[in-house]
Amino acid sequence: MSQRWAIAAFFVESFLLFSLGVGVAKYLGSTVIGEQIGIGYLWVFCLQLGGVFLWRHATGTMKVKDNGRLRVSPYSTDFILAIAAFASSASLTVLMIAGRLYTLGMLGVTLLAILGTLIGAKTLRIAETDRFREIILSFVVAVLIPWFAFLLQTGELHRFLPLVTLPLWALRMAMVLSYQLSTYASDLNAKNQTLMLRIGWQNGMALHNALILFAFFLIALGNVIGIPLSIGLPPLAALILGLGQIWNMRRIAQGVKPNWRGLIWGGVALYGLVIYLYAYSFWIR
Repeated sequence: MSQRWAIAAFFVESFLLFSLGVGVAKYLGSTVIGEQIGIGYLWVFCLQLGGVFLWRHATGTMKVKDNGRLRVSPYSTDFILAIAAFASSASLTVLMIAGRLYTLGMLGVTLLAILGTLIGAKTLRIAETDRFREIILSFVVAVLIPWFAFLLQTGELHRFLPLVTLPLWALRMAMVLSYQLSTYASDLNAKNQTLMLRIGWQNGMALHNALILFAFFLIALGNVIGIPLSIGLPPLAALILGLGQIWNMRRIAQGVKPNWRGLIWGGVALYGLVIYLYAYSFWIR
C-alpha cells in the first residue's frame, strides 16, 4: 500500500471510529447534535493532519541525518503545515470551551490524544515511549477517538466505551503487525525500527494471533457483562475472518509461500468489519 493510500485510509478510519462514538451516545439516549459532530470531527481531523505532517517532517529529517547531509530545514513545509493544523485544532478547542462542551473527562482525553499524536509522529520522545509508538498511536485512534466523540454528546464516560474500544485496539495492533511482517525485510535493510522488527518476526507472529483471540474474548466478555446481545453478537461473526488470519499467519510460520496481499487486506477487513458492525448496531437501535 502506498503512503498516499495509507494516509487516506487513516482519515477514513478516524471518521468511522468517530461515528461509532456518536452511535454509542445515540443508543444510550443522548440527543445527537450535528454542530457538535462537525466541530468534534474537524478537531480530530486537524489533529491527525498535524500529526501526519509532523511525521513527514521527522522522517525526512532522520533520512538526511542518516545520509550525513543536512539539507532539510528545521522549518520545512511539512513542519509549517503541521503548526497550521494544530493551530486550527486550538481554535476549535476554544469554540468547544465557549460552547461549554469541555468537561474533566474531555480534558483528559484530548490531552492524551495530543500527547499520543506527538509520540506517534516521532516528534516527542519521553523515556522509552518511542519503543511503543505503534501501541500508543493505535490507542489514540481506536480508543480515544470514539471516547472523544461520545464525550462531546454526553459530557461523561460510560462503561460501554472500554468494552467496545479495547477489542478494536487489539485488532488494530494485529493489523499493524500483519503489515509490518510483509515489510520486514525492507525495514531490516533500512533500519526502520518497527514493532515487528524490535520484537522479532516469530514473537510478532505469535502476538498477532494472540491479539485477535484476545479481541474476540473481550467482545464475548462484553456480551456477558453488559452489552446487549443485539449489539455484541454481530461483531462476533467476524471471528471467522479472524480465524482465517490466524491460519494464514501460521502457514507463513510453517514456511508456506506468503500471500502478502491477502494477509494485509485480511487484517484491514477484519478491523474495519468489527468497527462497522458495532457502529451499525448502535446506530439502528
